Amino acid sequence: MIDTDGFVVFDHDDRTARWASAAEAVATGLVNDPETRLRNLRHGDTWFVGVDVLPNDADGGVSSVPLAGPWQNQVPELPLHFGQVSIVYPGYPKRDADQSEANHLFRIKRMAGHVDGLLPEGARRRRYAREVHAYILGLPLNDVPAAPTVVWKGSHKIMQNAFQNAIADQDPREVDITDAYQAARRSVFDSCEMVPIRAKPGQSFLIHRFAVHGTAPWEGADDAGRMIAFFRPEFPNPADWLNQA
Repeated sequence: MIDTDGFVVFDHDDRTARWASAAEAVATGLVNDPETRLRNLRHGDTWFVGVDVLPNDADGGVSSVPLAGPWQNQVPELPLHFGQVSIVYPGYPKRDADQSEANHLFRIKRMAGHVDGLLPEGARRRRYAREVHAYILGLPLNDVPAAPTVVWKGSHKIMQNAFQNAIADQDPREVDITDAYQAARRSVFDSCEMVPIRAKPGQSFLIHRFAVHGTAPWEGADDAGRMIAFFRPEFPNPADWLNQA
C-alpha cells in the first residue's frame, strides 16, 4: 500500500492499456520532432526529459482515449497538467559537458534519488517547495524493463516528518528546506530498501509525493528506449502538501 511502502504497483487494466497505446503513438511523434528532441535530451543524449510534452486534456485523455485505471479511487480529484514523457536510452547516464563529477556519480550510485517539486534556486541552489504535488502517477508506454524507476521503501515517512519539523505552520513554498531535505535523504539512503518498479503497458504505479525515487542506470540489451508517462497534479492549498497523509 502507498501509505505503508510509499508506492504501489497496479495490475494490468484494459482501460489503462488502451490509453498507453494512444499515448505511446502521440509521444513517438513528438520524440521524432528535431526541435523537441533538442530541447529535451540530457546526459549525453541518453535521457529525454519530456516535461509537459504530452498534449492530454485536463482529465488525462489523449487522442479521445480517456485516462482511467485502478489508481483513481486512491487519489484526490485534481485537474491534470500536460504529462511528462520520460524516455531513457541505452548508455544512461552519460555525463554532460557542464555536469560535475559528483553530480554524475550521484546519478549512477544513488540513481539521482530525490523528492519532486523541491526546486534549487540562486547561486547557492537552495531548495524550496515550489511545486506542491499531490501524488506521482507512472504509466509505462512500452515494454522495456531496463532503467526502471526506483523507490526507497518507506522513505516518504522520513521525508514528510523532516519537512513538517522544518516548516511547521509556515507557507511550505517560502521556507528554505535544503538542510532538512539533505539530512533526511541521507537517512533514507542509509536505512531504506531501494526497490525497482518494473511495469508494462496496461499497468500503472503510484508514488507518494514525499517518497525518494530515481532512475536506475541502463543495464541489459540495447533497445529503443524505456518510455513512461508521469502525472504530478498539485494541491490548491500548499498546507495539504505538508500535512495530508
